[in-house]
Amino acid sequence: MEIACSSGAKIKVIGFDIFDILVNYWKIQISKPEELAKILSNFTATKESFKEIKEVLKNHWKKIKMIENKIELAAHYYFNHNTSYGPGFLSWPSSVYVQEKRYKSMVEKVRKTKLENLEVNCDSFENVFPKYENDFFYCDPPYFLEGDSKMFKGIYPQRNFPIHHNNFNHKKLRNLLLNHKGKFILSYNDCSTIREWYKDFNFIDVSWQYTMGQGETRIGKNRINNNVNHVKKSHEILILNYKL
Repeated sequence: MEIACSSGAKIKVIGFDIFDILVNYWKIQISKPEELAKILSNFTATKESFKEIKEVLKNHWKKIKMIENKIELAAHYYFNHNTSYGPGFLSWPSSVYVQEKRYKSMVEKVRKTKLENLEVNCDSFENVFPKYENDFFYCDPPYFLEGDSKMFKGIYPQRNFPIHHNNFNHKKLRNLLLNHKGKFILSYNDCSTIREWYKDFNFIDVSWQYTMGQGETRIGKNRINNNVNHVKKSHEILILNYKL
């Protein structure tokens, strides 16, 4: 969305996220793609290399041993994320992406990606919204987990430590958006609470099939209770505060 608007439509975009390692990657991708690609080209797409890089990144995340060089940190994040199952942060190696030919293609994409009209910063929506009270917002909050939500567990930045997901203040987001003077598009998971909170706005149903779980044919308790199979489909909606 951000790249389509900034590079495609030539609209100035300022992006914000609370996940500092992700924000650092985007800052480096925008400002130093050649340097980032150079470091990435020194990595090898093997399970052994994945394990080593994941361990270094995990030590940074846990503040055991920090990666002080910002480009090095961005390279470790990109490699771990883009060769992992999911893909995901501190996830597990994917046989689909841990392939040297495919990895070289990723590195070239990093090198050739030249972004313009795009700025990325680390901050929370609570701090950001009041500073841009008349601007257009595209908001992509973590899934809402309560009530009849089909999502049962937080996943951001990782399902084993979803600190950004579980601590997200959905009601504060709603209150700020209800008072926002500008237009906005809001991406959410489809559930009755979210539909009630934003009932005065326009809804667009969007649907796709998640591919990463198709190989897992075991049926868990939640899927048995809801009478669904192993093929996981999306449950997303877009909320707009303007007429199409």
